[in-house]
Amino acid sequence: MIEIKGLKAGYENHSVLDIEKLCFEEGKISGIVGLNGSGKSTLLKAIIGLVKRNEGEVYIDEKNISQFNHKARAREIAYLPQSFPVAAMDVETLVNHGRYAHLGYSKVLSKKDRELIDYALNLTDLADKKTKVLGSLSGGERQRAYLAMVIAQDTKYLFLDEATSSLDIKHQIEFYKVLSILANQGHGIIITSHDLPQAFSFCDEINVLFSGKVTLSGKADDIIKSRKLKEAMGINLKKTDDRDLLYKYGLCE
Repeated sequence: MIEIKGLKAGYENHSVLDIEKLCFEEGKISGIVGLNGSGKSTLLKAIIGLVKRNEGEVYIDEKNISQFNHKARAREIAYLPQSFPVAAMDVETLVNHGRYAHLGYSKVLSKKDRELIDYALNLTDLADKKTKVLGSLSGGERQRAYLAMVIAQDTKYLFLDEATSSLDIKHQIEFYKVLSILANQGHGIIITSHDLPQAFSFCDEINVLFSGKVTLSGKADDIIKSRKLKEAMGINLKKTDDRDLLYKYGLCE
């Protein structure tokens, strides 16, 4: 479990987050939603140390994350940011990078490493494109290549920041199916999203950020009953019982 206690963080003299308590569990997809500027991306960055924490503590399985060096942290948490460079390499080489935190001094990939790399490529439907250079891929294919890299990292937790933004709707649905497989294997998935119907439909729990604070946290069915959702997001959601629909929730006034 990841536990956040009394977290205050931001940039230079500007405070963005003020979170009293928040937890993320293994085996679940935890969605973080909020308006632009609410602190979604900053929260992920603050947890892994890319943004300075002015106050508060973050624990991974009761161990303070400040005690982890970079390599040890990379064995626990994989992070996929909103944007990333188009590296001058092929897909397989990129995915290989996911194993670097686990390699010994020889930096030679083991049989287990190669198995995890192949698994990640197959899971993201990129096995037939592993020799393609990243620059030749579509934006959605590159997004899946970077997802394959963090899957190959084989960490307990995956932090994904707006990870479906470059994907077409078909691959967005497939993306969440992949996340469900990973969650069922025991991984904790923490994903930020601005797409409310999608996040509420596929995440096991939802955390609503408003002005840097968690105003709602829990299961989607419970959150849509709260008036605070519209206060935070400016819109409500309604559940549908139509089983033919891919999304369980739709926007409403």
